Amino acid sequence: KMAAADWDEVKRLAADFQRAQLSSSAQRLSERNLIEIVNVLVESKLVEVVYTTDGREYLTPQQVIKEIRDELYLHGGRVNLVELQQLINIDLSHVENKAAEVVRTDKDVELVLGQLIDRTYLDSLAEEVNDLLQENGQVTIGQMTKQYDLPSDFLMEAVLERLGTTIQGQSDPYDKGVIFTDTFVKMHMAQIRGIFSAITRPTPVGNIMNKYGFAEKLFYTVLEQLVSEGQLAGSITGGRQDKALYVPDIYNKTQMKWVDNFYSQNGYLEWDTLRRLGISDPQPYVKKRFKSASLVFLPSCCVGPALLSQVEASIEDAVTSATWVDVQTLLPPSFNDADCTQLLQQVLKGRGMGTHRVFQGSVVASDKFIDTCRGYFDELMKQKAEKDSKSSTMLLFVEEGSRKPPIVPDLPALEDMAAGGKGGKKDERRKKAAE
Repeated sequence: KMAAADWDEVKRLAADFQRAQLSSSAQRLSERNLIEIVNVLVESKLVEVVYTTDGREYLTPQQVIKEIRDELYLHGGRVNLVELQQLINIDLSHVENKAAEVVRTDKDVELVLGQLIDRTYLDSLAEEVNDLLQENGQVTIGQMTKQYDLPSDFLMEAVLERLGTTIQGQSDPYDKGVIFTDTFVKMHMAQIRGIFSAITRPTPVGNIMNKYGFAEKLFYTVLEQLVSEGQLAGSITGGRQDKALYVPDIYNKTQMKWVDNFYSQNGYLEWDTLRRLGISDPQPYVKKRFKSASLVFLPSCCVGPALLSQVEASIEDAVTSATWVDVQTLLPPSFNDADCTQLLQQVLKGRGMGTHRVFQGSVVASDKFIDTCRGYFDELMKQKAEKDSKSSTMLLFVEEGSRKPPIVPDLPALEDMAAGGKGGKKDERRKKAAE
């Protein structure tokens, strides 16, 4: 720091300098003398000055700061440091140093991307944003970033700080970068409530949004709010995605009523039918819907106790009455072979129904019935056996052979065998010639 005596000396020199400037030309110092005096003061560190770029003027640091503040005010609270350098006509490094000092000493001034911005500019910017918001109903930080050429984080902080005061609107809770007016939100809320109140079946949410041109972020926010508050009787599945569905409660009620009526009347439910009703995963749905019912789950359907008891009674009656039954005829036409086989296994499992046999996966016959049927074929088999025995030469040969002794051919005499085969043949030829 400068001592008091030194400061008094500076004041005295300044007074002398001023008197010299105001004196007549005969007593006035030349420009060269003044430069020499200032250089001496600077070298002696009795005074600090900033030279202009042309070297014709000196500025004290306090004057530089004052001119920076003046230019900031004249530019409406926003000025570029490069532009300040040209206006004040000093080196850019001095401008940067003094601008940083201004920011340190004044909390209402910020340095953003090489620009000095004060609170008055941000207040005027907020007023412009509010005018744009009231005109369009919504505005985004992205739009403001392009329009004002400022960082999005900086703008968002400034806008949210003035939201509800200078800026009459509200931000999207899921995206702070989107601002809406209260009127805009109420208008969209009324439109969305009206559209979705008229829906009676599951509908992709994205289709409604695209058809009516709703803003995506506001659309999902309002729709979720209406559902959570009970203003819309329905639910949303899939979250904020393209595959999200809105399912009205009236559809669920109609769906459940149809399922209950069909099951109570028929005793079974088909998976394909439930899928056509909009139940994408029917088995868990049925398990949850009919927790207390003893259902049998088959490949293409499920069967309740009523139909199961009917099949069981028919099988038991067939076994006890020594007859047979085809289970396929007792089931609805939609049941396939796999359903029938699995259902039959379930019915016969662990139940004492007497001895029986299963044919073709669906026919159940008692052993007594099979024995009775076999008796009808005894006479026929006997007749068939007799007929076959008479018509078959092999059987005749076997039969005759069993009644007659075996025929043994005559053996030749020992002498003939000794004479050889040729001698025997000559004797035969002689006998025939003599005859």
